[in-house]
Amino acid sequence: MDIIVFKSALHQTSALDARRQDTIRQHFAGRNLLFVDFEEGIEVTADAACFIATGGTEELFERIWERLPRPVALISDGYHNSFAAAREIASFLAQRGVEHTLMNLPMEDSGETCACTSASAPASDLNPYSDKRVIKALASSRIGLIGGASSWLISSGIDREAVCKRFGCEFVDIPISEVEAEYSATSSQKISDSAKTYSREALSDAERMYRALKAICGRYRLTALTIKCFDLLGTCHTTSCLALARLSDEGIISGCEGDIPSLWTLLVARALSGRPAFMANPSSSCEAACTIDFAHCTIPLSMCESYSLPSHFESGIGIGVAGIIAPGPCKLLKIGGPALDRIYAAEGEIVCNTHIAARCRTQVRFRFPAPAEFSRFMDSRLGNHIILYR
Repeated sequence: MDIIVFKSALHQTSALDARRQDTIRQHFAGRNLLFVDFEEGIEVTADAACFIATGGTEELFERIWERLPRPVALISDGYHNSFAAAREIASFLAQRGVEHTLMNLPMEDSGETCACTSASAPASDLNPYSDKRVIKALASSRIGLIGGASSWLISSGIDREAVCKRFGCEFVDIPISEVEAEYSATSSQKISDSAKTYSREALSDAERMYRALKAICGRYRLTALTIKCFDLLGTCHTTSCLALARLSDEGIISGCEGDIPSLWTLLVARALSGRPAFMANPSSSCEAACTIDFAHCTIPLSMCESYSLPSHFESGIGIGVAGIIAPGPCKLLKIGGPALDRIYAAEGEIVCNTHIAARCRTQVRFRFPAPAEFSRFMDSRLGNHIILYR
């Protein structure tokens, strides 16, 4: 059996270590496995499966999916945004009516144990569009789309004209070059000695990015924005993680990767709760405990009990935000589909923060109240990000 391995350039050296291979071999015990890196023109065998080893590989998968055997077999695990990327791919296949399976393999125990409760809970029937606060907030939104969408968001496109007509919002296209120019023109500022940071230079650059984005928000009168943030790594040699966190706390709803459905969900969650929300990647799952781990490198600081500022996970460049979130009740929400009319909602609780090296910086473990709710999440097909809010 061939295991076609998909990995991004940012993860080449650590994407498929022996530990991850062993986990896959254990699952397929008794079968002869051959791990083959994806490349253009690769020969696809009749029993091939796809291991989505890292994030940022969805566009690679898009080049080969029509040649894969049916049902398409997707494998992911708890490292390097593997699970999130596999969910984006599964959503892409579901949109096209392609039969597929998604198997998320368990990772090594991280030291926390979270037993599933015996309580049962019905599937959420939340319809945020029935809430007048949501409709009012969306109608007054002027949303900046900076740099377009990231190439790996293969299932997250929307019909902008239809959305604007229905909700009365406005989308504003802004080239990423404008951010780069504003950043270059922004001078450094002295950083407080009390700052907890990966490096003083990196924190200074993050501050410059914040001021550059804030200037653009003022110039275009934005109430919300999403940015194709990975483009900044090569041109500005910094990240926008801390800038987006601060802007969200200041009332300018901010998302990353150019993901419009996730930004839209952030807007809705803010209208429902009156507070900022956390845009996160599903990172791993545990069926026995009814838990999903979520992680990302940016979170509004007001959601955190405390935080530190290490580097960005995938690149090791600039600043990421490693927030600690208090345990307790929490809600999940994701709105997607071309017309932004497909809704996933659930309730549960944050049970702990995790600290796993091969994962984005802010990390939480979310527990569903019943196995049926865990399964409903696993079966949902609305892309790679989800929103947590309280």
